[in-house]
Amino acid sequence: MKIKYSVFLFVSFVISTYCALIPNDRVITSPDFTEDPNLVEGIIYKIVHSKSGLKLDSDGEKVYLSSASSPHRYWSFQKADGNRYNLVNVDSNRNLDGNGQKVYVHDYSISNPYQQWEFKKIKNHLYNIAHVKSESRNLDSNGRNVYISTSKDNSETNPFQQWSFEPSNYNLSVLVTDFKYPPDLKDNKDKYKTRTGLLFGDYTIRNPTNATIEQVIDEVEVKSNSYTLEIKKSKTIGSTKEANATFSISSYIFWLLGINTRFNAGIKHELTSVDERTYRESVTEAVSYHIRQKIIVPPFTSITVNTSVDKISIDVPFTAKIHVTGKGDRLDEDGNVVSMTNVNANAVRSYLQKEDHDDEKIIVEGDSLIIDTIGNLKMEGYGLDALIETHPIPIENPDTPKTPDTPKAPETPNVPEVPNDPETPNDPETPNLPDTPNDPEMPDFSQLFYLGIILNLIPIFIIFIIFIFIYKYFRPENSGYVKIP
Repeated sequence: MKIKYSVFLFVSFVISTYCALIPNDRVITSPDFTEDPNLVEGIIYKIVHSKSGLKLDSDGEKVYLSSASSPHRYWSFQKADGNRYNLVNVDSNRNLDGNGQKVYVHDYSISNPYQQWEFKKIKNHLYNIAHVKSESRNLDSNGRNVYISTSKDNSETNPFQQWSFEPSNYNLSVLVTDFKYPPDLKDNKDKYKTRTGLLFGDYTIRNPTNATIEQVIDEVEVKSNSYTLEIKKSKTIGSTKEANATFSISSYIFWLLGINTRFNAGIKHELTSVDERTYRESVTEAVSYHIRQKIIVPPFTSITVNTSVDKISIDVPFTAKIHVTGKGDRLDEDGNVVSMTNVNANAVRSYLQKEDHDDEKIIVEGDSLIIDTIGNLKMEGYGLDALIETHPIPIENPDTPKTPDTPKAPETPNVPEVPNDPETPNDPETPNLPDTPNDPEMPDFSQLFYLGIILNLIPIFIIFIIFIFIYKYFRPENSGYVKIP
């Protein structure tokens, strides 16, 4: 029984010590009593004096302005009643208090009217902090001491009585997801593909023998895919330095384009390169191809082996959603700090209070703010399927007898040219005609012509000799007759 009783006491203690967090509701400000998106309950702020730029600080008793980095200068809102709030000093867990003149911190009491304050928005991010119990006179400072202003000096336009609230102790997370691509990408994807060689080196298998041979190609080739993402930053988070940005691309785009990838569940990666307008990040991966193929080479043949794969090069536009969430130090209802826990969308908006945002372009979904964005995804990758092609090249068989060459026909001797008669005028030059190639089987008619002339002249020459001989021996002066005068 004692054991059971002890356990009961322990459980009761755990339950009784648990305290709910202060809800992240917006602070109601005057004069129009609206919820101010820049001021939220339960998260941590530094309170900055407008005139001096110094922070509201405390040593656990006194309150003053300071430039020192101190754990005592963190404050939080807790609602007391209506538009009245406690300002809780986070380090001491005591409330900002006042007696109508002096200001200090005192033990935490949500119902103490001397610890209740109202907030009047002046312009932009400037406010008056009015003490409820002192006729709503403003918190004032001369640049060092802090006090409640007099009735004479109290003025909403007095810069010594104006304050701003700077969110502190938080982290924002920016996740870019829900990528949408052009609807015609599926139909036009082939125009972004080219075939490229997969294996390096000359893969030619020679078989100069009279036997069929087999050879196995067993190679592993590694290629590199690269993905470069450029995302336009929303003005809502244009200059926030505390945001940790990541992106998450589903595997759909790899499947659509037929890219060989190890990111089977998509890519989720931090965005490390950030400027005022864009997020930019590049991710690379190595992918491998195992090429195993048996090649049969016939006798006296060479086989050239070509392996290829699709190379995908694309720069595709997209639309996407920016999901902004946050974690921060929060106060529970007893004034205790719970470090770096989830905050709701109101707190996220307060963390973004100095950004240029348009409420109509921001969607609240749970504890997230969702903002539309655009960008480009540049991909250089390799396809899924490798193609192996073989091309045979015949080799001459050294044992096959060679066919003898056909002998050339003998060349015909040239006929000497007949010299020109010097008294005969030269004919005008005739343009040279292209030579007609000689047919070795056709007779040379020019030679036959000259031969015929010679053969005809020989009998004429013989007749001429006979005529001369007869004429010489048989003429009249050699006859026996005497000529009578």
